[in-house]
Amino acid sequence: MEETTTKILFTSDSTQNQQTICDAILSVARRFKGELIWLQNAANAGITQALVDDLKKRAYRDLTISEKLGEFWSTTSKSANDSRVEMTFVFAAPKVPGFMGGGMAACVSKFKNPLIYFNPSTPWVEPRNVLMLLDSHSDSRQKFYRVSVLAKMFGAKVHVLSLSSDKDNETVRYLNAYSGQGFDYMIKKGIPTNELDPKEGVDMVSTVLEEVGKIQDCWVSSMNVTDGVGFMKSGPFQYYCAQLQVPLMACAVQEIVGSGGSGL
Repeated sequence: MEETTTKILFTSDSTQNQQTICDAILSVARRFKGELIWLQNAANAGITQALVDDLKKRAYRDLTISEKLGEFWSTTSKSANDSRVEMTFVFAAPKVPGFMGGGMAACVSKFKNPLIYFNPSTPWVEPRNVLMLLDSHSDSRQKFYRVSVLAKMFGAKVHVLSLSSDKDNETVRYLNAYSGQGFDYMIKKGIPTNELDPKEGVDMVSTVLEEVGKIQDCWVSSMNVTDGVGFMKSGPFQYYCAQLQVPLMACAVQEIVGSGGSGL
C-alpha cells in the first residue's frame, strides 16, 4: 500500500463528541501520510472549522472538506466508495433494525473498505491491541488483511478469538481451523499475535464484552454477518455496535469470485 496515494474519511452525525473526533483525527494523522477527509453534512457542519483548526495547530496537517447532503449512512458509504478510501471513521448512533432486518449489518454492507465505528459512548483510545473475532463462517477470514493494515498502522498486537453460539462438531472444527489460520497470517505479516482458546456454545455478545474487559487499549474487529443470528432476531453484530465502548472495525462480507472464499 502506498500511503501517499490512499485516503481516510471521517464523519459524524449529531451525537458526536467533538473532543473524541479531534483526538481520533490527530492520532491517525500522526501515523498516516495520506489524505484526511472530513465528510460534512447538516448535522456536523457546526464543528467542521474547529476540526480543521485543531488538526492544523496540533499536527500541521490539512483536513480536506467534502460536503454532501442526503441520508446519513447511504451518503457516507457512497462517498467512501467513490473516494476509494482505506478506512472510514464514523461517529454516530447505531441504526436500529426494523421488522424485516436491516440495522447496522445493512449499513456496513454498503462499505467496500473497513468502517471504524464509534457509538456515542465510545471514547477515543489508540489501539495497542485488536481483538479479531472469527466465527464458523469462512467469510470471517476476509478481515485478516484489513486487521493487519490497522495493526501495522498503530503497532498493535492482534488477539485471535473464534467463537460461536453453536457447538456441534463441524462448528468446533471450523472455529479451530480459522483460529489457526488467523494466527499464522498475522505471524507471517510480522505482527505480534496471541491465539485465544476457541469458544463454542456461548453467548457471543457477553463473551466478547468479557474478553474486551481483559485487554487494555483494545479495539474489536468483526464482520457484519456473524454466527448467532436467529429467526426474527438481531444478530450479535448489532449488539457489538450498540454495546461496545471501544472502537469497532466493522467489515462487510465481500462476494468472492472464483475458488476459495476467504478473501485472503
